[in-house]
Amino acid sequence: MNIILGTAKGLAYLHEGLEPKVVHRDVKASNILLDQHWNPKVSDFGLAKLLCSERSYVTTRVMGTFGYVAPEYASSGMLNEKSDIYSFGVLIMEIISGKAPVDYTRPPGEVNLVDWLKTMVGDRKSEEVVDPRMPMKPSPKAFKRALLVAIRCVDPDARKRPKMGHVIHMLEMDDLLAREECKLDRDSSASHSSGGYNPREEGSLSRHDHRTRWY
Repeated sequence: MNIILGTAKGLAYLHEGLEPKVVHRDVKASNILLDQHWNPKVSDFGLAKLLCSERSYVTTRVMGTFGYVAPEYASSGMLNEKSDIYSFGVLIMEIISGKAPVDYTRPPGEVNLVDWLKTMVGDRKSEEVVDPRMPMKPSPKAFKRALLVAIRCVDPDARKRPKMGHVIHMLEMDDLLAREECKLDRDSSASHSSGGYNPREEGSLSRHDHRTRWY
């Protein structure tokens, strides 16, 4: 939880503590550095974009890392801080499950981490998504809180994703579960029945050091 919360605070500073705000565009596990006390630091601002408040940026060169890129950014080039929030949600899922965002060596239903995790939650099997290699399991309350936040962050509708300040508030709240659990079940079931987001639709890919560009 310390890594998740610390990363959220770093992104909140970029999005809400600076003017113009900074959209990182490449939030992923390898760009979160840890010090000797396991405190996270957001790194690698090579793709970062400065944006004025309440503005979006449209680009024909969609950049980021395959599996972390928000669907609306991949399909239309529309960039704002909600793109980072989607990537942060994928990062939480990766931390919890120990699985890469996309892995074609996994069974068909598990290739895309976001779709698989939503399916497991919709089937009320959320306890089974925890990485078995994790030396110390999170408390049930902390686990469910992080899972709820992750699901909110990867909402297909960018307008429904929370801001990072709200994400921090949710991660630190003790009474989040009572008010959000029913909504999570409804949203996950609806997403499962309507079909998930297909990473193959993001466009033709060229890879260099795991970084993806769309042209």
